[in-house]
Amino acid sequence: MGGYEILTITSLVHFFIVAASIAQPDGTAPMAEFADVFDPAGDPQKAMVGMMQYPNFVSEEWSHVLTWDLFVGRWIWLDGLKRGIFTSHSVLLCNLIGPPGLLLHWATCLVTGKGLPGNEAEAIDELDE
Repeated sequence: MGGYEILTITSLVHFFIVAASIAQPDGTAPMAEFADVFDPAGDPQKAMVGMMQYPNFVSEEWSHVLTWDLFVGRWIWLDGLKRGIFTSHSVLLCNLIGPPGLLLHWATCLVTGKGLPGNEAEAIDELDE
């Protein structure tokens, strides 16, 4: 499976939480509240705080964040293996508070003189040409 086991498990847990919440009466936050999170004219932060009163939303959001932290943490770790960069501190920070772990990895890449990781999308575009 190439190391995707944990990501698959957390993705399935997330899917189960969402599916189970939808099946329950009042199991998910009302869509109007959810839409307020993305309304720049309103108060998105207040809307997000309001949604935290729904236990199923908190469970869904926690599993969502955990899955993405693991995904980015795995990418950092694989980049470090590929390019010989120390990554323990970046992976730890990524799994503790998310995006700053990626920023720390980029800083580590620059400080060690390895440069920023390449953009795989550009490599794919070059293959198409």
